[in-house]
Amino acid sequence: MRITAVLAFVLFACFTAPAFGQSFVGSWTATAEAPGGKVSETVTVVKTADGYSINATLVGAESAPQAGPGTDIVLNGDNFSYKRSIGDLVITYSGVVSGNTFTGQVEIGEFKVPYNGVRVSAGK
Repeated sequence: MRITAVLAFVLFACFTAPAFGQSFVGSWTATAEAPGGKVSETVTVVKTADGYSINATLVGAESAPQAGPGTDIVLNGDNFSYKRSIGDLVITYSGVVSGNTFTGQVEIGEFKVPYNGVRVSAGK
């Protein structure tokens, strides 16, 4: 009887707990509100065998320098953080997912600007 109760509790906890990092998986239209104006990009977050991968493409500025793929990716429940680089310039992203939106910030050196996103499609 005791083993059955423990097993039931473990199964309940597994099915009711939020998926670790899964809330950020998918495609997003993300916008940073920089001093020179808004900068939007399409961000794609994918679950991989080794963790997660993050890639982004600027919207409407295809000839501008593109940052590399995400590194130092941390997805913990609804919270996320990752870094991308353009040459030696490191850009740090962080935020919190709430359903099909997220709010956060982008940090470039000492500058921090708001960073918000809307889900385009859910990931797997």
